[in-house]
Parts: sequence; structure tokens; C-alpha cells
Amino acid sequence: MTRESCIPHCAKQVLAIVRQDYYELLDHDACGAALLNIFEYWANAAMAHDPDVERPWVGARPIRQFEQLLLGIATDKQIRKRLALLEQRGFIVTKAPAKRGAAKEYQVRVPEIQAALAGHLTDDTLPCRSNDPSLVGCLTDEIPSHRSNNRSPVGQITDDPSVKQPEHRRSNDRALKKKLQDLEKEGFREENFGLPVSQLGAEVSPRPKAIQIGMVKYTQPPETIDLSDLWANNPGMAKSKLRFVAPQHKRLDMVAHGFGQWWVGPGRNDFDPWLIKACQVRKRKLEQPAELGDAKTYLNNLLKQGDWANLELRCEEARAMRERGTVRPDVQTDATQVAKPTPSDWSAEAQRDSALGLARFKVSRGQIEQAIAIAGRYGISKAEVGLPLAQNI
Repeated sequence: MTRESCIPHCAKQVLAIVRQDYYELLDHDACGAALLNIFEYWANAAMAHDPDVERPWVGARPIRQFEQLLLGIATDKQIRKRLALLEQRGFIVTKAPAKRGAAKEYQVRVPEIQAALAGHLTDDTLPCRSNDPSLVGCLTDEIPSHRSNNRSPVGQITDDPSVKQPEHRRSNDRALKKKLQDLEKEGFREENFGLPVSQLGAEVSPRPKAIQIGMVKYTQPPETIDLSDLWANNPGMAKSKLRFVAPQHKRLDMVAHGFGQWWVGPGRNDFDPWLIKACQVRKRKLEQPAELGDAKTYLNNLLKQGDWANLELRCEEARAMRERGTVRPDVQTDATQVAKPTPSDWSAEAQRDSALGLARFKVSRGQIEQAIAIAGRYGISKAEVGLPLAQNI
């Protein structure tokens, strides 16, 4: 007589079953026992179509399918670990997928599983419940079984979890971590105290050497940092990352675009002296005011407008000037003390080229009279400047 459940359930539900014999065979591993029961179910379906096969192939099965059948009792990593264990024990065989990204195919080795269960059940200390109807109603003392109040062998509560745990608990105490770092600097060794470092706290991993530029210590070379796309799409996230890469930097937009080394601090306008000098030279070529404050204003406008291409040109000029070493080593490299070249120090050709560029710029802005004055001063023809043919110089 069949007995129906006192609680009605929907039909064709997924059941995550852990059999006791599989559980004991796999050293009290509930996840592995549930996986082995799934393979048994697939093997039964395959052998129903072909009874002569002993080791049926059950097809390609992705890890996602195992997760669904186990109803979330195991993670992706735990399932992969148990599948490798079942293959190592010889219960299943896997076949690599034909193409990259596809799922593995599995073969269930039914004879090997039966032999392992038979060998496991020969131990008198680990008998299972019998299916013999004649034994129904016998006392539990006559038929030893694993039905006991001790939950540890049954699987509800286990002293040894199936997932391997770390040997020692790690501490998140920052003060303890600092103490461990100090001990390592003083030549601390495990044999000196008789205890491994892992018992005292968290393991201290070596940190990359910081790069000091100005007042900022970078965790990586600033020229290798490229967060320009993230800065444009999500400035908040970019700033949080940059504060870790370059703490105390007040020009995070420069760091995001790979120009962080050109700000030396501590003030927001304290740029590298060579970059300031390059901006001064540029402004003099355009016959614009080129004092220290004018150069800093020029740089701030570039940063505000996001003109990174122009800033890169100025940085290249500053790098070239630094390599040439136009300032004596014994002179302080302050932007206020760097020698300022005047137009009279330039060659006639350099002066004419600079004037030609300025005149063309004035023409593009519609300032014809100023362009005429500049061209006339340096003997530049109207064709070179781009003035109308009817315009006189």
C-alpha cells in the first residue's frame, strides 16, 4: 500500500537526494553524494534505451545544470572540485569538448561504482538498511543500522565540513597586521617562537615599491595609468581607484590621463617647473604674457577644457627641455628662477616662423589689422599669411 505525503507538492519537481551509502563512500561528502546520485539517474535513463551498455555516456552537461539540480547547495567551485574527485575515484570519465567554451561529456562507470559500494558494505561496522521484507519489524538491536541519534555520521551536522577550511583563522585586525610587519622587519622567524606566522594573524604579502614624485607616492608608474574612459563615463568610480593608486594627489584628472607626474604639489597649481617653463615658452611664441601666473593659468585652462592633446605636446616639450638640461645643476629648479629667453635671443628664422604662425592665427580669428602689423614687422608676404589679394601690407 502506497502512502501519499501529508503535504501536496507540484509534480516533476527537482529533488536533491543524498544517499547514505554514497555519502559514506565519499567520506561524508554530501555534495559529492548528491552528484553521484544525479549520475545514477542519468545512467538509468541511458541504460533503459540500451540495456547492454555498462558504462553509458550521459551527454554534455554544463556546470550550470549541476547547480540547478543541486538547488543551490553547492557553488560552481565546489561542484568542479567534486567532479574532479569523482573522476579521480574512477566513478566517472570526462571527455574534453570539441570546441572551446562547450561543456564536457560524462560517462558513468556503473561497474566501478557497484564494486566500490560492495567493498564498502563488507565492513561490518558500516551496514546499511536491508530491503528484505522479512526483516521488517525486527528490533534495532538485531539489525544494526546507521539510524541513530548521533547526527555526525548521518550527515545533518558534520564535524568535518566537506569544503576544506583554512587551518588557522586569519585576523582582520589592522593593528595585528602592523605588528606582524614590524616583527618581520626585526628578523622574526617561525623557529624563534615555535609558532607559524599564520597562527599569529594574517599573512603579510609583499607590497610593490612605491614611486615617489613630488609629494605623491604612486603604487605604479604614473605614465602607465590609463583611466581616461572610466573618467569620462563614471568619474566617481575613477576617483575612488585613483585615490588608491595616487593618494594625496590633488589633480586626479591628470592621473587618469597619464600626466600625474607633472604635478608635484602641495598646492593645486604647483606643477612641474619644466612644464611651467614649456608653457612660458609657448606663450612667448604667441607674443602673449608669459609670467609664472600666466603659465599656471594656461595649464588650468587646458585641464578645465580637457585639451589633453595640447597638454601632451607641452609635456613633450618639457621632457625635451629637461633632457637638454638648460638650467645648471647648482641653480634651484624653481619656475621663478629659470632663465627666461627673450625674442632677441632667437634666430631670425625662428622669429619669422613664430610671427608667421601668430599672423595666421590672427587672420583665423578675424583680426586682420593685427595680422597686417605682425606681417609687416617681419617682412612676411600676404600669400604666406593668407590675406585677401586686395589687402595691402
